[in-house]
Amino acid sequence: MKINENLYNQENDDAAEILSRKHMIGFILCIMLTSFSLWGALYSSYTPRPLLFVLAAFAFSQAMMQLLCVQSAPKKAIK
Repeated sequence: MKINENLYNQENDDAAEILSRKHMIGFILCIMLTSFSLWGALYSSYTPRPLLFVLAAFAFSQAMMQLLCVQSAPKKAIK
């Protein structure tokens, strides 16, 4: 019985670690998308500039949602 508990706890720890990596990668990609779209809107000669501002706003809001999701995720107590 104790072996099953240890295996279950180890699997949960591995899943939480992978989930946090995915959130971190997504957050970094959102920040990159925001910076590239703002750069394109402010310093390029691309004609539909409002489209880039909208893209930057969506990317920024997605980054904030991911940040809040990671911070509000329940922490598992260590036994």
